[in-house]
Amino acid sequence: LENNKKMILRDLLLEKENLYQELFSPSRSMLQPQLLVNGLEATVNLLTPTVPRCPHMGCALKYNKEEHSWDCPCHGSRFGETGELLDNPASDDKKK
Repeated sequence: LENNKKMILRDLLLEKENLYQELFSPSRSMLQPQLLVNGLEATVNLLTPTVPRCPHMGCALKYNKEEHSWDCPCHGSRFGETGELLDNPASDDKKK
């Protein structure tokens, strides 16, 4: 990655085209379809009061059928079916 940045600078100075120039451009567009989907999903989850929340930062928990646990997709905390903390970074049990 660092080498590609150096190559871009070299090619810019030599007025040559570079395959990575657009990728590292500070004016590149951040409007990617997945970014919009993620933003919409996060907004819906924050505005839905019935979804169980992680006590760490308030992200919506998703039920994991295979593990019988509530998992936080934001930072990886996991809770048992009755709300007990299984994995960090949350430090408290899930509110019931």
